[in-house]
Amino acid sequence: MLAWIEELSWIENAGIAALWSAALVRAPQAVRHREQRPLWFAVVMIALAMSMHLEPVTAVLSRMVPGAHWVDLTTHLFSIVDAAAVLWFIHGAAGRRRRTGVLFGTAAAVMAALVLLDVLGPAHARNQIAPSRATPSVPDAYWWVFFAFHLTADTVCGIVCWSHGRHGTPRLLRYGLRLFGSGILLATVLWLLKLVYLYTRSPVFAPLFSPVTGVEAVCMALGVALPVFARIRTHVQYRRSYHGLERLWQDLTTHTPDVVLRPANRIGAVAVPLQLRLYRRVIEIRDAMIVLRNYIPPATLDSIQQSVNGRSLPAHLMDAHITACWLTAALRNKREGQKPHAQTVNLTGPGDEDGPSAHSLTHEIDHLLLVAAAYRAGTTTASPRAGK
Repeated sequence: MLAWIEELSWIENAGIAALWSAALVRAPQAVRHREQRPLWFAVVMIALAMSMHLEPVTAVLSRMVPGAHWVDLTTHLFSIVDAAAVLWFIHGAAGRRRRTGVLFGTAAAVMAALVLLDVLGPAHARNQIAPSRATPSVPDAYWWVFFAFHLTADTVCGIVCWSHGRHGTPRLLRYGLRLFGSGILLATVLWLLKLVYLYTRSPVFAPLFSPVTGVEAVCMALGVALPVFARIRTHVQYRRSYHGLERLWQDLTTHTPDVVLRPANRIGAVAVPLQLRLYRRVIEIRDAMIVLRNYIPPATLDSIQQSVNGRSLPAHLMDAHITACWLTAALRNKREGQKPHAQTVNLTGPGDEDGPSAHSLTHEIDHLLLVAAAYRAGTTTASPRAGK
């Protein structure tokens, strides 16, 4: 059983790597937004403290610093700072009073106590819980102070995250808080395991420290990186919509070039955010539809509606297919040189009056994607010609 648990040590490495990755991807946001810096700082401190616990890192640092126990002590001091920083940030994010002076004053007192207990303790090679009480090490009071602070800070953080992440909180924030809170509560489990190990010195508990630390780091990394995943998903959706409207936009603007906001420029287009390019493409398609609707006589429009209504199409696709049909007919009429006639019927779909707003843009994009799909599918080839 112990051998199987020891084989899970890779989880700790993976979790720490995930935590560093989360800190890296959130760094630009921390630079731009002051309110995000405490969380980013806390995550970096957590990742740094966890990394310094890894034996390869400790071995390298031990060759640079006289006395490996100073490396351990520094790691513990870092972890006190990161626990205080996380607690401070979580209280602020939840809209609670932070009590900055009390929190960081307590953290400073705990750090001073750890240094004092380390210096006054017997000579020791490492600041680790020795498997045997006969092995010289820091006094048990050192660990009680260290674990008590972490237990208190992490338990409060986990409870605040879960209580603030209830229904009514925006979904993305709720899930992020719950994932981060789960990681913090796993840290509480870790401190409890270490307290039991301190009391019993049983070899059963020590192999559990590494995998629990790894899962804790993974949960916190996911909670911190969740907004990045959401932005990536949104970007992918924008790109799919942008390319999904490509053929429809190309055909319409080829015959109504005046609606294009500016000539196509590959270098300039790269500098424009994708969301803005998609917004502009929607505007240009709608403006082209306003122009082209004047090339559809009422009789032709009636024939198109009757033809599409006679097909076995789902109700939510009927309007899109009618729009695709009259667009094809209008393009054909314009190519053949027919004169435009004022059209009072609204044929351009939702948002015609004021242009796409922030609230209606998604709905309008979805509608235009249905039109584009019908247009591409060739369902408009049987559209009635003007005058028939």
